[in-house]
Amino acid sequence: MCLLRCCLILFLACLAFARAQDMHFKPRDHALGDVHPFFHAGECFLYHLKPGKFEAALARSHDWLTWTETPLTHDEVKPGDWMAPYFVLGVWHDAEAQLFRSFHGHKEGRMVSSVSRDLLHWACAPKEFSVPPAGYYQRRRDPFVFWIPGMKQYGCVMTTWMKGRPKETCGAVSLATSPDLKQWKDHGPILDPGTIGEPECPQMFQIAGRWHLLASIYKRAVGQPVYWTSTSPLGPWKNEPDGVLDGKDLCAAQIAFDGDTPVLFGWIPLEPARPGKQKWGGHLALPREVHALPDGKLGTRLPAKLVQIFERLPWQKETGEGSRFAADFTLTLTSKTEEVRVSFAPLGEITFSHEQLRILDTAGECWSELPADLRPGRPMTVRVFVDGDMVEVFADDRHSLAARLPPKTGPPAFSSKAPAVTALRFAQWRLPEQAP
Repeated sequence: MCLLRCCLILFLACLAFARAQDMHFKPRDHALGDVHPFFHAGECFLYHLKPGKFEAALARSHDWLTWTETPLTHDEVKPGDWMAPYFVLGVWHDAEAQLFRSFHGHKEGRMVSSVSRDLLHWACAPKEFSVPPAGYYQRRRDPFVFWIPGMKQYGCVMTTWMKGRPKETCGAVSLATSPDLKQWKDHGPILDPGTIGEPECPQMFQIAGRWHLLASIYKRAVGQPVYWTSTSPLGPWKNEPDGVLDGKDLCAAQIAFDGDTPVLFGWIPLEPARPGKQKWGGHLALPREVHALPDGKLGTRLPAKLVQIFERLPWQKETGEGSRFAADFTLTLTSKTEEVRVSFAPLGEITFSHEQLRILDTAGECWSELPADLRPGRPMTVRVFVDGDMVEVFADDRHSLAARLPPKTGPPAFSSKAPAVTALRFAQWRLPEQAP
């Protein structure tokens, strides 16, 4: 019996060791779906949904690279309780009530609440803690509740399918406000272009004194993170987004604040995805720090915490063997530069131009792209991470781009004939604590 127990412990330890080396986390027995991060006591609680019934699940991390799956429990669900399989979405701490709260969708568009004292065990909140339905939509879901200091009220933004429209043009974001989480005033659709699918997982937050609305527009797939900017939660909100934070393979991305720092998390599809052919759920992308740029737009960059970890990797000038590695280099574009290509065998290549960043496969098909502002005449740092068939690029502390490419076999190699690329180096991926 003792020997059996020791063998089991050794097996689990080896399994944990192997999984901890993954650059991109995926739970042991399911793909990782829509993520809802929350920071508490120096730790990231990453609530997410499982494929199928969209049950709530949790993984926790201090370094945002190695994650521990943690069971979630809830009180017995009695007849008439408003409890869904996805009973934890966006989380915040209600200091006055000394509770953690989350809202989630229920029948007929009502947004209902669950509560917890420890972030692990949850219960139904009293039924008066709910956002009642209204009559202008066919469906409403994905609530995100936040505090509006200027109004001294809570806000709740929700994905909305407007009545009488096809899926391709039905999308809107609704807003309700409340002083106490019980009595809600419905403001209707604050964003309703009439030209988009459902804006999934909307959020509203402040960065640099301005309000931003983040969502992933459904285009026969979950979609990339886009944002709108306004001076007030009530708007006005322009029909067209003010910017894009990543490509189509950073799905249903959500922001949480680590202190004052906004950090963006999203998932990369389990297989190479095209509109209409996207598997729901996959691996967790590397987190991005979101920050305000001088022109008022938002940029993304690798968080300082991850930069410090990656700097401790065993860097060298050659890739060596393996399918999981990091590379970085300096890129200097000139005003005459049309495009710089950096290839990474055996998967494909990354192309850089003044106005666009793309990730292509070996046949030249683009699997992810992003409008970019890569200004000429100055050196820019570019970091690339390859993990099997997943690729992520961070350029100039302004742009990030994720993609999953058709898998290929062969030795990894980076190359570029362009003189714009200098100081190229590589590092095989290791556990952070093993890096020298």
